[in-house]
Amino acid sequence: MKLAHQFLAEVRLTLIAARVYLPNQLAGLFADAVFFYAIWMALTSLSPSGTRPHIGHGGNILLMYAAFNIVVGTFQALAFAISQEADRGTLEHLALARGGLLIQLVLRGFSDTLFNLFRTAILIGVLALITGIPLNPKAFWPVAISLLALGALGFSFTMAALALYFKRILSFFMIIQFGLLLYFFSVANWQGHMVYLPLAPAAHLLSQSLTGGVWKGEVALFALVQSLLLLGTGFLALSFMYRLVRLRGLLGRY
Repeated sequence: MKLAHQFLAEVRLTLIAARVYLPNQLAGLFADAVFFYAIWMALTSLSPSGTRPHIGHGGNILLMYAAFNIVVGTFQALAFAISQEADRGTLEHLALARGGLLIQLVLRGFSDTLFNLFRTAILIGVLALITGIPLNPKAFWPVAISLLALGALGFSFTMAALALYFKRILSFFMIIQFGLLLYFFSVANWQGHMVYLPLAPAAHLLSQSLTGGVWKGEVALFALVQSLLLLGTGFLALSFMYRLVRLRGLLGRY
């Protein structure tokens, strides 16, 4: 029950921050929309007249961008925040939270993930209207989004573990962020061997679930296993790094 109250407090904190800094949230949505639209227009100009960009198809491109935003949004909300708190020397304040730093980060991670899903839904809806890309949701879309969100959270825990130790690591995170954009766009042209790539099965399942595709049991199984492995590995990495920085006296300093 205490954890539930603590989680609800994190949700309220996220919503209050979004309301107080609403202009910043709107500016971020606008920037993300313009970024994708620029990519879309560039691909359109390279395609034969009267045809859509031939990377999978239009829906695949848009929904791979959605997958990118889900992963990177969760990544930024958690790992970037840890890096900034560590850089300012205020990370020890979070460690004083009820249940300790790990519990606080897990609850904040789930809260940020929920908000990021809501934000991404708005972004994709606007982009679908602007670009005219048709969406045809299937009944299994909540499963696809949940699997991708769990994998994204696990990946974010791993990156947060690096931030705990190295502190000033935002430049490396930016490299990871742009690398993920190329990674997810390459998954738009789905091939059978991609089922073994991290986060790729969940991203493909999301694309299929919102473009009228079919449920593929093998892809769903790989997505589930990968998401659970990423979540477990990320939490273990975060736990190990938290213990290491405390033993070395590096939690609040370099």
